[in-house]
Amino acid sequence: MPRIPFIAPALALLFSYGVTLPQITQAQTSSVPMWMNLSSGSGASGFHTLAGLAGDEQLFFAGMERPGYGLSGFWGQGEGLSSLSPGHFSSSVDARLFHPTFSRDIRFSGTALDLYPFQGGQWTVGASQIEAGNAPDRTNWFTQWRSQRWDVQLFQIRHSEGIAAHAFALNLRLPIGGVLASHIAGRDQTGTRLLSWEVNLSHRLKLGFQVRDGRSTRYTEGGYQRWLVSLSGSSGLPPGVHRNQEATEPPGMAGTALLAAAAVGVALVASSGSDSADSQLRYTKQHDAARNVINGINPTSVAENREYGGWVYQNADATFSATEPRKGTVDTVNLGSPLEVPGGAITTASYHTHGAYDPAYDNENFSPTDIALDNAWALDGYLGTPAGYFKYHHYITGLVLTLGTVAN
Repeated sequence: MPRIPFIAPALALLFSYGVTLPQITQAQTSSVPMWMNLSSGSGASGFHTLAGLAGDEQLFFAGMERPGYGLSGFWGQGEGLSSLSPGHFSSSVDARLFHPTFSRDIRFSGTALDLYPFQGGQWTVGASQIEAGNAPDRTNWFTQWRSQRWDVQLFQIRHSEGIAAHAFALNLRLPIGGVLASHIAGRDQTGTRLLSWEVNLSHRLKLGFQVRDGRSTRYTEGGYQRWLVSLSGSSGLPPGVHRNQEATEPPGMAGTALLAAAAVGVALVASSGSDSADSQLRYTKQHDAARNVINGINPTSVAENREYGGWVYQNADATFSATEPRKGTVDTVNLGSPLEVPGGAITTASYHTHGAYDPAYDNENFSPTDIALDNAWALDGYLGTPAGYFKYHHYITGLVLTLGTVAN
């Protein structure tokens, strides 16, 4: 059982620049893991079974230990990222850098071999097979070297097309505090890194520092970085049989079970998507997606004195994209249905241009028909004008705002 917070964090300071990744629309509810342990035998020999439960996630682990070595197997299922995985590998923010969605039914199984070359040390090698709906099966090969003071983990995720990603984690328990570093790297220069340090100010109070950054070609802004300073404490109650992902247990099969959960977690973060079929530009804000598509088509619209338009939609990963502009006439454009967006996306706004200056039309403003259609669809609207103004209609309030300029 994890320690019980005695107060909400007394201090939390967050600084960031670059991409501000959006809140994912189908983010999983965080659940505190519950572990159940049943063991037999004594000394260096015995049989161990563990069950880990967190929300819809289930992991079952069984192993046999003998002097100098241990052999185990595990299997489980769930949906999306597992709360059983160590936090530095199961961040939904990190997952969005790699692929559009990770919320899908998963099944996994694997095996691990533990070697105990000296007192207090453990070397583990293993593999897990992960299956998920509408995504290629993948295998995560993993290894770990672990002692009372430090923990090193390496992962390599493979599927039918070769190596999909690899990951590294280092956990040091020093007199000055705990240091954690991790790195996940996928294809197309996509990656995320974490460095954190937590120091005990007293037996109940901890001060933490964290730096996390990431980079992805899926985002037009390129990457993000953030710093976090936190102050937290505990009630001082006994931590229970299992500490929550703190890696402070002595080497043994309990640590191997957490490593198995981490292997599944890092595979889901780095390789659950289908990027080869998903090349749409993404923006973290609806305004930016609309501005980009209008900025690109408005010069053509003005030159041809013809309207163009389409839809702005929200992807499954909570980013925004826009459909390709449809060609219209001098005074209208048929946008089609707002349902004509990629599967899993939700249309949030219309966009269109008004062609060139024409004394017969008020092309610098939304027409009454434009406003009426937005209201009928219950969608926002964007407009590019002949003079190069970028305008926005918020259908709920009825406000019309000029957000800046676009090319003309």
